[in-house]
Amino acid sequence: MAFTTNELASIANAALDYHFRGQPLPQSIQEKPLLAKLESATKSFPGGKGDITKAVKGKYEYEGTGASRDGDLSGYTHNDTVTYGTIAGIERARYPWRELHTGLTFTYTEAKIDGITIVDTLNSTGEKKHSKRELTAITNIMEDKAFSMSEILSRQMNDMLWGDGTNDPLAFLGVQYFITATPEVGVTGGLDRATNEWWRNRYVSFDGTGTLDLVETFNTEMRQLRRFGGRPNLFLCGSDFLDALTKAVREKGLYTDSNWSRPSATNLTIAALTFGGVEFHYDPTLDDLGMAKSCFMIDTKHLYIMAMDQEWGRRHHPARPHDEYASYTSITYSGQLIADQLNCHGRIDLA
Repeated sequence: MAFTTNELASIANAALDYHFRGQPLPQSIQEKPLLAKLESATKSFPGGKGDITKAVKGKYEYEGTGASRDGDLSGYTHNDTVTYGTIAGIERARYPWRELHTGLTFTYTEAKIDGITIVDTLNSTGEKKHSKRELTAITNIMEDKAFSMSEILSRQMNDMLWGDGTNDPLAFLGVQYFITATPEVGVTGGLDRATNEWWRNRYVSFDGTGTLDLVETFNTEMRQLRRFGGRPNLFLCGSDFLDALTKAVREKGLYTDSNWSRPSATNLTIAALTFGGVEFHYDPTLDDLGMAKSCFMIDTKHLYIMAMDQEWGRRHHPARPHDEYASYTSITYSGQLIADQLNCHGRIDLA
């Protein structure tokens, strides 16, 4: 029996629904905790011309130069002359929204190999009674393609979100654009980090030669990340960093009050490491990127995806070109990864 192009699109949609239902994107094959967290915390904005902008302010002083400015708090008596100052300092972080596309094709030849015919139709008419074998065959083909598409998409989206935005100028920015190993230089969201000290992430290169060990260093950094209201809620680590942190925790003590000969006393497992209730997650992508010795501390309240209304994960089924016997399916995303505060995010690299 023959399938119409509308039926084929319906089956493709059903397969995509199965593998793309809900947020985040399917986390198959290898865990992707960054993608999962950012997708679950996505915010929306209406479409329109221009950039996504956020008002930010880090300067809280009267305008002017010198140690004392007009309007500064000062003593006076009787009819002393006093001054009045002006206040400014609001800046705008700007991020251009971008469009992403992924798509697959299904040729009519592939259907013929499985004994299935696809017929073109403009009015949804055509043979509707299909044998179980035909329906199962076409469903299995589309489910396999949808599963593969979902994994390809999640891998590539995850890699993009871990990047620094330089690989593709028309794609989304990545975490390393905002959380960098050189926070004192460069521009983020149009604002110069060199001249705006408050517009910088925290960064530490830990070589173990100082007076603090890794656990104490992390505590020190977290104190600074919370200094201006930040609350990092996502700790992502490479394998080497997590090994070093686990070792540092173990070295602080391993005791038993029930005799070392008992199995419970010599259990080598260690519970998941946490800080203030936030768990340290191993992110395999950091190993893939050559950053096994890194740990990123992220506050997802201030670093998040902005998705355009009605344009996030949008499905498309373009009409078949007149010169190709194939069906097309695509998914598009419009938005951007943005930050409205940087001094609440940190990074520690083991030397």
